[in-house]
Amino acid sequence: MANIFSGEFIEAMNIRNLLEIENIEVFTVNEYMSSIEPWVVSPGGFKPLILQVNDEDFEKAKIVVEDYRSGKLEVGK
Repeated sequence: MANIFSGEFIEAMNIRNLLEIENIEVFTVNEYMSSIEPWVVSPGGFKPLILQVNDEDFEKAKIVVEDYRSGKLEVGK
């Protein structure tokens, strides 16, 4: 398993959806606690939710995340 993203709940769910559209299995770490008490799972509550993918999907997932961050991919378009 490899961490592919860490951040706030809403953005993480957007990225998770984009990854799943590409048939990449995504695992969510701290999904519930990041919403309830983010400061408990990360210092200062900063980037509390972590998305992980299988090692063999990492490169493909990395491209999806980079495209999302650069504005090439948007949820709902």
